[in-house]
Amino acid sequence: MRKIYDAVVVTGEYQDRQGNTKKRYLTVGAVFEGERGMSLKLEALPVSFNGWISFYPVREQSETRRQPAPRRDPDSQGEPFDDDIPF
Repeated sequence: MRKIYDAVVVTGEYQDRQGNTKKRYLTVGAVFEGERGMSLKLEALPVSFNGWISFYPVREQSETRRQPAPRRDPDSQGEPFDDDIPF
């Protein structure tokens, strides 16, 4: 069997930093295609579920991962850390 769709539900809404209303999504399972047809595998059902499940084509692994935030030096002044920590 091969995975062909992600099963996704809308669980609510939120306001982004610009004040736009956005929907909050949750992947609850997947649709698989096998030699006998298609199957839906549910792994979760949210409490605030309105009954609708949307199916989206599976994206490649690299498309779904976000780039990590750049690491920042905790000392924003560029001063070296004090290595005389008593513990």
